[in-house]
Amino acid sequence: MTQTDPPFMAADLHGDILLDVVERRRKGEPRVLVNHHLEALRRGGVRIQVLPIYVWSDYLPESALRQAMRTVDALYEEVAESPEHFVLVERRQDLQRARDEGKVGLLMAFEGADPLDRDVGLVRIFHRLGLRMVGLTWNRANQFAQGLAEDTGAGVSVVGRSLLELMGELGIILDLSHLSPSSFWSALEDFQGPVVASHSNAYAVCGHPRNLTDDQIKAIAARGGLIGLNFLPRFVGGNDLLQGLVRHAGYIRDLVGLSPLALGPDFMNYLPDVSESPQQRLLGQEDAEAQAHVQLPDVTVLPALWQTFRDHGWSSEDTTALFYDNVWRYLYGTLPA
Repeated sequence: MTQTDPPFMAADLHGDILLDVVERRRKGEPRVLVNHHLEALRRGGVRIQVLPIYVWSDYLPESALRQAMRTVDALYEEVAESPEHFVLVERRQDLQRARDEGKVGLLMAFEGADPLDRDVGLVRIFHRLGLRMVGLTWNRANQFAQGLAEDTGAGVSVVGRSLLELMGELGIILDLSHLSPSSFWSALEDFQGPVVASHSNAYAVCGHPRNLTDDQIKAIAARGGLIGLNFLPRFVGGNDLLQGLVRHAGYIRDLVGLSPLALGPDFMNYLPDVSESPQQRLLGQEDAEAQAHVQLPDVTVLPALWQTFRDHGWSSEDTTALFYDNVWRYLYGTLPA
């Protein structure tokens, strides 16, 4: 540990850091993770970081695949430039090596399968490149399923079911966050592999449509999946972010136990300028947070959150499970040997 490391480890199931990496590298800047993110990750104790590939609406549909490949290339270059700090996690041994060597394990994901268009076989190529988690949609609908902002009630499409079948064969984790209710239940029925909701809270605590109903929480837990607590204030509710997160965690624990709980903060403070982007205007309720993203919590809030859980009577063992151990156990049991 360094002087700035907290006395715990954390796993983040959803961080859009690659959007910042791609934009900075496009301008010729190398080692973005080290120069702009490593210190914050250390201060937050983050040792496992899921990195979703997200494609802005501007690139759809023609340039989605190209932009996704640029993002994969940027991630590979970052790891190659800083192997002393980062490990690309593709297999159990990578996860173990990152832990043993005190490095940050980076796991590649999709937030929206838009880069595949209707060619679901492309997911095999991305899997070979390290893709281990896929969310079928962002808020918008696509060829595969309906998102929360564009929901016709149709659920997962025929091509979406083909993608789910191939994902199951490859062992890719299905991320259920952002799916419309009909698509959520359709995907859960059609997909027999591992599932998570990487960044969603409890609807009963904060009634935002991005959060999970009790039935959804129970269904994920019944499949042995994970639910990552989302730190965006709109999805937490109340006036105190840390207290709100404790309420969500306590509610989910009381409903289904401790083992499904994890962190999926969805930090936005490092995003490129999105306040005027059409992607954010797709969901009007996102605008206020996008415009004030510099005031949103960042990864360095994690030590304060750890202490808040302890102050509320959570044991060190249970808090460790929430922050890190549940994700470690899940990934170690899900990733290929």
